[in-house]
Amino acid sequence: MGKLYGNDFSQTTISRFEALNLSFKNMCKLKPLLQKWLEDADSTLTNPGALSNPLTTPETIGRRRKKRTSIETSVRVALEKAFMQNPKPTSEEITMLADGLCMEKEVVSITRCVVLSLL
Repeated sequence: MGKLYGNDFSQTTISRFEALNLSFKNMCKLKPLLQKWLEDADSTLTNPGALSNPLTTPETIGRRRKKRTSIETSVRVALEKAFMQNPKPTSEEITMLADGLCMEKEVVSITRCVVLSLL
């Protein structure tokens, strides 16, 4: 809904909205968006042709969230060992490590942050 009306909300805000546990400030931010959504929903009852709005196609709404990455134990151990030896690798070193383990650079970088936070 946020993408349709030009305003994205965090998962925390959405969860708090569903639980009826929003702060007053966030309620005030949501009110105009919800009013517009209700008006549009009411107008589709009188004009069903409005449902085929080109702005509501999956392509225009946005990309889907990436699935959670699971890392095999042997790869995790290799990453932990690499980050213990070099806690602050350069971007090139992270790329080389990712290529060597057949992983995405972004996943290796995030794993580094997790490993170092556990030390």
